[in-house]
Amino acid sequence: MIRPSPYDGYQRLIDAMREWGVRTCFGVNGGGVIHLLKHLAPYAHRRRNDDAIEFFNVNEYVAGFMPLGHYLSSGRVAAAVATTGAATKLLLCGLSDAKLHNLPALYLVAATPSGLRDSAPLQDSTESGANIAAQIAAELPHGTFVIDDLSRLDAQLSAAAHELAHSAPVAFVLPPNVLNAPLPEQAAAASIHAPSTPHLPAETVLDRHLAPRRRARTLLLVGDEAHAVPDIAALTTQLCSALNAPAVWSINGANAIAHDNPYAAGYLGFGGSAQAARLWESLGRDDTLVSVGYCGDEYTVNFAKAKAGLVWNLAERIPRYGSRDGGFAHLAGGEFVQTVAPLRETIAAISRWSPPRPCAEARPAGAAAAAAVRERGRSGPDSVDLVDFYRRLDRLWRPGSIGFDDVCMAYKDRQHVLQRPHPHMRFYALYRGSAMGGAYGAGLGAKTADPRRHVFVFSGDGCFRLYGGALAEAAALGIALFVLDNGAYGLIEQALEHVLPGVRRERYHGGLAQADYAAIAAASGWIGCRLRPDLANLDELMAHAYRTERPSMLIQVPVDAAQILGTNPRIANL
Repeated sequence: MIRPSPYDGYQRLIDAMREWGVRTCFGVNGGGVIHLLKHLAPYAHRRRNDDAIEFFNVNEYVAGFMPLGHYLSSGRVAAAVATTGAATKLLLCGLSDAKLHNLPALYLVAATPSGLRDSAPLQDSTESGANIAAQIAAELPHGTFVIDDLSRLDAQLSAAAHELAHSAPVAFVLPPNVLNAPLPEQAAAASIHAPSTPHLPAETVLDRHLAPRRRARTLLLVGDEAHAVPDIAALTTQLCSALNAPAVWSINGANAIAHDNPYAAGYLGFGGSAQAARLWESLGRDDTLVSVGYCGDEYTVNFAKAKAGLVWNLAERIPRYGSRDGGFAHLAGGEFVQTVAPLRETIAAISRWSPPRPCAEARPAGAAAAAAVRERGRSGPDSVDLVDFYRRLDRLWRPGSIGFDDVCMAYKDRQHVLQRPHPHMRFYALYRGSAMGGAYGAGLGAKTADPRRHVFVFSGDGCFRLYGGALAEAAALGIALFVLDNGAYGLIEQALEHVLPGVRRERYHGGLAQADYAAIAAASGWIGCRLRPDLANLDELMAHAYRTERPSMLIQVPVDAAQILGTNPRIANL
């Protein structure tokens, strides 16, 4: 790289961001980051033809989730920034979900100069104050970089690039008195963290492990990480056919399943189907579980180890969160093996070993029609019937759509009602961190990644409290936000009926003061709408949602927390 003179640490960091493909940064300017952000252009709500990095001004809580939606929409890394103090802590809620869902994202946070320790500086982030670098490093031990010595900056940037390439977030802690100095010519060598990886080539696993089990029953588990692979839905169908295996999947793993996959059995766990649960629970020592991105989190398997005699995990990258030393042997009741290689190559090897059969001949066990809806209670006369609501919506999605479910009834009920992904719609939920309101930021990030994409966010009236003050900043983006309005923290009220039987409802502490969310949106420059309880205007509203060159629109949906759909396995753990 030819460096202009003078060339300081800020300029080197900006150049590295360009090298990583970062073109958008989200957050709020402030004392600790003003000399960084002066290098960025204002966000222009349109595609640029140059390599400028743009800055989108939005509060830090929302900003922290925007790189996640940006990546899920486009596969490109984005950044979020905050100055010292409370701003940093708000931003880091998004960093937690990035780690827990193995999503690459860049977080830039300011730090008090270390020389001011014990001097009571404003928004003290040193060891005598918030000790913010240690807080972040506790969460990202290999992805936290304190830029306190410019001779080490290139090595830190190289290590950060490695983390991002392996689907992990990174955080740079930026003391302003260091980065504004000229960059020295001498640089330290990079130190890359590489966990030990249990790995066997596919051919070895097939010959040594699957050949003796060729006549045994096989189940396919598709996890969250699988969605990032090109043509993954076709590949998982091919894999099901080659193994004659029904498929179950996690909430986000649905994006790796074809709508017409005849082997598809349904979502496993939270909002899942009884059929998927039976397949998982019936695994025994003679069975094989093949996983595409093993997903052993609480909402998917509820802490249960896979009871199959053999678990074979297929991955394109070394697994991160939820793994130990790059594998999942600790979550397998029997033997565990893993292949880390391009999935297309691995599945091709499996297909050569066991050629895919036409579905009419395969007739896999457990691959039946969509499961029936499990329902308790009904919606009141002034509320929509959620079963009808999600089924009607499923007929209205158009190509180029992406949706985000917030931490409310939406991130359980939709998948339970439908049990099949839609061919034109990808849905994501940041459920591992379950930070209320995070879906709004993810939706904004997805829209900034590709302004032509149709972005839908499903949120609750409780979630709205976390981002309602940031509507105006997104008015021009053109997203569609459904707010499920039941005057309560609906998931809490539904769960506590089981967890606290006999306790008066007032002790649930789940009530919310109701508000006119459509009017709040309209006052913020949005289109504010209300869905009728009989769904009579749903088609009209969705047609409007798919219009281009419109402001963002909020659709207020009257719902009833008494209508309980599907299962919430976490209730048993409370």
